[in-house]
Amino acid sequence: MAIRLLPFRDYDEHDVVNLYRMSGALADFIDLSSSTKRSTAKGDAGVFVKVAEGTLGTATSDWDPIDIESNPTSLLGKTNYPHVGANVYPQTSLSVEPVGAEGDSCIGVTLRQTVARDENGENLLYNPVKKDELFGVLPGEAVPVLSKGMITISDGAVQGTLSVGDSLVPSTAGTVSGVNAAFVGSSQNKIGTVLAKGHRGDNMGGGENVFGNAGAQSGDYYIVKIDCA
Repeated sequence: MAIRLLPFRDYDEHDVVNLYRMSGALADFIDLSSSTKRSTAKGDAGVFVKVAEGTLGTATSDWDPIDIESNPTSLLGKTNYPHVGANVYPQTSLSVEPVGAEGDSCIGVTLRQTVARDENGENLLYNPVKKDELFGVLPGEAVPVLSKGMITISDGAVQGTLSVGDSLVPSTAGTVSGVNAAFVGSSQNKIGTVLAKGHRGDNMGGGENVFGNAGAQSGDYYIVKIDCA
């Protein structure tokens, strides 16, 4: 599982937005059977995002909230063979993408990973129970985005290091960075505050942790309060 977001959190479900899919092609998302795609900039849980597509209609065309005509992230494979019935794979029309700069209008952080296949290469379209166990959504499905609350993020969600009391601002590839609260500039979009900082050791190779929590989540972590108003 792609982990930028750790379990300790406190928020109201009314502050979770369930309107947007993560933008991108199928190759942008998590495939746990591939060693190079177990974590991606768009697929991870804990990606800070901004709106990529927020228009449901224009003067010349109208979109439904659900799109069944064009889906570049479809897990069905080829669906347009001639002389057979149509297979469709719906996706939400609205989309988000990772923030990329300090002034971006961040709307929140993804609470689930966008995942296509499990560690055995099985298409999770056909195993919804395992998809839920992996805290995932399929490519094209709406990914829950938390706009306000207290969460815990790993150092994978951060550029550089944070200090307690820092203001959070958007950074590159869906991450955040810390700015001294007294020096937040007009070109920076403050989206939160660092409440606490911790560190997990790694017991592999003689590290600190003696409780069997080896490997995957060692390093710094931060409890932060976000408010992406």
